[in-house]
Amino acid sequence: MEWVIGVVVLLLSAVTSAVLITPREVRYEESIDIDAPAAALYDHIRLQERLMRWSAWPSETGSACACEGPDGSVGARTVFMTKTGQRFGHQEVVALDPECSVVLTLTSKGPPQTPTVAFDLEPLSPARTRVRLRFDNRIARPFNLVLRLAGIVRWTRAMHRKDLEGLKRYAEPPHRTYAGEPASELMAA
Repeated sequence: MEWVIGVVVLLLSAVTSAVLITPREVRYEESIDIDAPAAALYDHIRLQERLMRWSAWPSETGSACACEGPDGSVGARTVFMTKTGQRFGHQEVVALDPECSVVLTLTSKGPPQTPTVAFDLEPLSPARTRVRLRFDNRIARPFNLVLRLAGIVRWTRAMHRKDLEGLKRYAEPPHRTYAGEPASELMAA
């Protein structure tokens, strides 16, 4: 019986150590060059009605979306709902720098966290722009370990890459809407 208690204590110590050692911060940056002017991309990102046309999130998560508030302004929200119409979170525009950046935050019923995504626009020419997506999130313990073990951190980054590819596909001629194609197909197109 003592060995069982020893094993349990050892396992609890290992899990506690893993939770304490696993980083709570998730930060990364992705970028893509798009053949479109910064002004057009700025509108495609800040206007939530447009953003939902190219974003991978609705199709990948099976959620429905609706806009609240003055679209394109600080405070505008994209509300996420289940197929049965239950609201489970929202994305909100929290900062705008005309033709330079759009910052969004996410609030959901998931684990306690504070995700922020910023789209920074760098004109490379009058008709070409580099879009940088910066993601910053702080996840509460023990969810910092759980989300990493479950692959949610990797999945989120892959979704952000799909978002940038979707924006490119949406903004460049022939102006197709994104339909959740795998990244390999998008890169070949």
